[in-house]
Amino acid sequence: MNAMTTVEQTVYIPARMGASVSVSEGTLIRLTDLYGQQPIDFWAFCQENPWEFLSPEHTRPSIMRLYPGVGDSAFTNFRRPIVTLVEDKSPGQHDMQFAACDRARYIELGASLPHANCQDNLHLELQKLNLDVRGVIQPWNIFTNFFINPDGTFSIKAPSTQPGDNCTLRADIDCHIIISACPQDMNDTCGGNPTDIQMEIGR
Repeated sequence: MNAMTTVEQTVYIPARMGASVSVSEGTLIRLTDLYGQQPIDFWAFCQENPWEFLSPEHTRPSIMRLYPGVGDSAFTNFRRPIVTLVEDKSPGQHDMQFAACDRARYIELGASLPHANCQDNLHLELQKLNLDVRGVIQPWNIFTNFFINPDGTFSIKAPSTQPGDNCTLRADIDCHIIISACPQDMNDTCGGNPTDIQMEIGR
């Protein structure tokens, strides 16, 4: 059964912040956009070997799509399924092209520093989990509204999600989950107003 029937843990993530949780194979993870137009940067790391992690660049050729739809898995850099999208009560736009926002990106966009960013949120949660994983790891950008235009250019539009829209993932292996309520306020990624999100863990 795909729908979550039992909620074992609820994690509330304020705007611009991150969170992490360790889950076992078969666990369901429900991600909710509480107020609408709020993307979630999502990472997953194998518990047995955290250098195996969710990899958008390996997922795309495995599913032959730009991003997963219901029933599709996200794959690791070892080409194994790590999570599967089992239910989607959102417009279904979940980019796998863009890197996480970081300090350099905000400098590029002319923001005042310091500025919260998803890359720092990732590294903070990795430290909390005592995972010595370094480098720039691309997230799965859930609820984003990014487009590839016919001429090959990108368009960044405000997310189409409404308050309460959500999607549910199933862990396909024991893994560590890290998410970030994207702080991007320099373009339309978050509709110009980053807000809070929620993560529920259950069965």
